[in-house]
Amino acid sequence: MESWEYDVAIVGGGPGGSTAAAYARQHNLRVLVLEKEKFPRFHIGESLLPMGNALLRETGVWPKLEAAGFVRKYGAAFFLANGRAETEIQFDQSLIPGLDYTFQVERAKFDAILLDHARELGAEVRCETTVRAVDTADGVHHVHLESAAGAQTVTARWVLDASGRETLFTLDQKRALDPSPFPKRVAIYNHFHGVVRAPGRAGGHTVAVRLDHGWFWMIPLDDEKTSVGLVTTVEAMRAAALRPEEFFARAVAGSAKLRELLGDAQPLLPFRVTSDYSYFRQKLAAERVVLVGDAAGFFDPIFSSGVYMSMFSGKLAVGLVARAHAADRGLTPAEQRSYTAAVKRSAGIFQKLITVFYDNSSFAVFMCPEVRWGIRRAITSIVAGHARFTWGLWWRFQMFLLICRLQRRFRLVPRLEFEGPALEPTTANS
Repeated sequence: MESWEYDVAIVGGGPGGSTAAAYARQHNLRVLVLEKEKFPRFHIGESLLPMGNALLRETGVWPKLEAAGFVRKYGAAFFLANGRAETEIQFDQSLIPGLDYTFQVERAKFDAILLDHARELGAEVRCETTVRAVDTADGVHHVHLESAAGAQTVTARWVLDASGRETLFTLDQKRALDPSPFPKRVAIYNHFHGVVRAPGRAGGHTVAVRLDHGWFWMIPLDDEKTSVGLVTTVEAMRAAALRPEEFFARAVAGSAKLRELLGDAQPLLPFRVTSDYSYFRQKLAAERVVLVGDAAGFFDPIFSSGVYMSMFSGKLAVGLVARAHAADRGLTPAEQRSYTAAVKRSAGIFQKLITVFYDNSSFAVFMCPEVRWGIRRAITSIVAGHARFTWGLWWRFQMFLLICRLQRRFRLVPRLEFEGPALEPTTANS
């Protein structure tokens, strides 16, 4: 059998890759992180979940985040675009203790802190280095790189692919996808100055403004800067035949709530667009290759689960790899299936909540502040990222989903009236 230079090669230096690197170093593995961009760099996905705090503490990076001056996030506020309905999620009202707050983060700064922390723990980090191919022979990966220094090949026993949606190199388990449960959607986003915020600690909330078949996010990044994005369908964008910034402006102009919050706001950067981002790979692990974070899959940004799922899957992947590496073997088929199932089980909880959000009838249940049996507190727990069910959380969530299904036929809670320009043709549930 060949020797190898690194125990683990991690492709991608975002939260999934840097978190995996930190955990791998705790197992004394020789780690190489390969990141194609130069840090710091712009990235979307700026809202953390309280459930991720424990992972950040375990890797040792939490004190650095507390000292970084990020906006504290105590919850989220949801509005109808016409301003006729609103609700607030406060994390300290969760069924699960210890989920009181987290941070809103500018990803350029946040990701750099996590990657620097992995480097300080002993991981070798190479930025501006692109992985072009991965070949395997005799249980050793030959990772072919391209950088300003030219082409190079390194060897590693394990590969963790945390490269997001990138397809710059081919892996067998990235070919087959699960059927998507969602239509193709597109996000148009920018950073703004002058967005109106609520007073007090609610000023740190993520704000979601629900249009008919679309929504806006507003995430405060510091005292002045706010991330703002519009999510709609690819079909609606094509039908409108407008440039992204024009489509964005039209949606703001047609909403009383958005005019209130964004009327005097000014964009700070060129508008960016991300499209067709709902997908999940069928197989997330092979004998010595594991997909982490967005490389495994992603559904939707509405409940800010992306960063948490990246870090969570990074921890799971390293746990499996460390045990197998110590035994000088690859992952067994059972371990591969177990990892895939664990990641998809957690993602599936968010998927159900995302489905509720996009269905107009179910969204009325979500927006209702008076739901019996502690169901509201259970939903707050899941919105905070707690996707590991206790019995009390499980049965309340099932009851919530049942009420949502019944609401489509019977009026169990007041129905919501949507108004303003539709972002796509209205359905029977409207």
